[in-house]
Amino acid sequence: MRGRNITLYASGYRGNEKNAVYPHKVEISSVEDLCRAVAFDHVCAAYRNNHRGKDDFLHSDCLMLDLDNTHSENPADWKTLEHIKAAFPGVPFYAVESRNHMKPKEGKAPRPKYHLYFAINDTADRETYERWKNWAISVFPYFDTGAKDAARFFFGVESPKAYFITGEGD
Repeated sequence: MRGRNITLYASGYRGNEKNAVYPHKVEISSVEDLCRAVAFDHVCAAYRNNHRGKDDFLHSDCLMLDLDNTHSENPADWKTLEHIKAAFPGVPFYAVESRNHMKPKEGKAPRPKYHLYFAINDTADRETYERWKNWAISVFPYFDTGAKDAARFFFGVESPKAYFITGEGD
């Protein structure tokens, strides 16, 4: 399915939290493109010399947010893509089941976990970018507040399962 265009930058690795270099620019216009990119650790911003770091931020056309459902141990309280769609009516976005989706982690029961990608107007201002992330978290406070800086990376997912939510009737 075709979606709004966003740009991700992949590392070529999966699961390497020490890596800080993301040289592979991937233009995303479909869930197929997204799956190719998110199979590797990735970021949603261009950085000086491809080096992920707040001070090296150049620009981004995508807000990358994380939903881990750690706010409650009650499955009835867990949030889904439908909840995100309702919180942002009319706003299209991509979603990928994270590598720990429906897996037990740190002694907690399996639960839905997603990485979310919202197209934005390209910005070269890091403070503006971080304000937009903070605004998104204020609208949907279930997003991970630890993933709101301009230098956040997401781990790649083996055999990713991705979605495009049109923001309309889906």
